[in-house]
Amino acid sequence: MKWNVSVGLRLAIDYDDIEAETQEEAEEIAIEKALEDIDYNNASCDESDVIVYAAWPVDEEEDEEDVY
Repeated sequence: MKWNVSVGLRLAIDYDDIEAETQEEAEEIAIEKALEDIDYNNASCDESDVIVYAAWPVDEEEDEEDVY
């Protein structure tokens, strides 16, 4: 037997080190990037209610100390 199945889930995408002057600008850039990534991956999702859950500035001194 064959089945067609659709699964709905909530997706969160984190973007680090976005260059922006304000938090609002950083959020807009992140939303644009997320929508581009969704389109690129041929994903189907409701794009009418995009929510930014968190945004915070990067402490550049701490960022330079991070070892990857």
